[in-house]
Amino acid sequence: MKELRLNAYAKINLTLDVLGDRPDGYHDIETVLHTVELHDSIILREDGEGITIRCASPDVPDDTQNIVYRAAQLLKETFHIPRGVEVELTKCIPISSGLGGGSSDAAVTLLGLAQMWKLRLSDRQLIELAGKIGSDVPFFLLGGAALAMGRGERIRLLRPLPTTWVVLARPPIPVSTEWAYKTLDHAAVRRRPDTAAVVRALDAEDPATIGRLLCNVFEDVVVAHHPVIGEVRDRMLAHRPLGVSLSGTGPVLFALAANEAAARELGTALSSWRPELEVFVTRTFAEER
Repeated sequence: MKELRLNAYAKINLTLDVLGDRPDGYHDIETVLHTVELHDSIILREDGEGITIRCASPDVPDDTQNIVYRAAQLLKETFHIPRGVEVELTKCIPISSGLGGGSSDAAVTLLGLAQMWKLRLSDRQLIELAGKIGSDVPFFLLGGAALAMGRGERIRLLRPLPTTWVVLARPPIPVSTEWAYKTLDHAAVRRRPDTAAVVRALDAEDPATIGRLLCNVFEDVVVAHHPVIGEVRDRMLAHRPLGVSLSGTGPVLFALAANEAAARELGTALSSWRPELEVFVTRTFAEER
């Protein structure tokens, strides 16, 4: 039986701006993304003719509602693959958190099955397929650092950060992405990202400047509706990290730390302050290209 073991890495948004609505119902965005070491684990096994999803988490569906299932189904149908696959998924990235776990799982599944089924797809073909599954799936085919534009499917690779420690904090509340986009008032946004400056700081490998430039247009909207997220943000800022921001539409906040010791100190302090927080101490990550 063929078997592949793969990691699917989480992401943070160093910037996130919404430029306007699109006629296709999506939104034009501009965001600088970076992968971090926190990851889900995926095992792909050839199995029969269908698609089977196995995951210990009760919140993960095992049918077409699962983006991993849809990724496998798209490849099977597009290339008329008669063979089936069992996907064993171990979740470490919190679900519906703004860290892109589902999209990362789908991207890795695409890559793994293309290898397992010897499809010899070009990067362009893979990106086109990924874009059909989800707006941010194309980024996870590449990882590292990138500027994503359009609805997220247009990717420009950037120089990744040197290893930078990151603290993630997830309050136990849901934030609907659909709600966040509907609620965002473009005219009321008080601060927008300086994306060009963040790209320059990445090129200069300057985490301190990036920390000062972190910006997400959803942060004020989400904090106004969920004050606890603002409380967590303020507690993180009190420890004087390089910077703090919301990832995606939340609820996860992340802090860039000056070093590992500072990151672990902040992680411990957050867990002690509010034990109900999910706290992860991780670091930026980019695979060799």
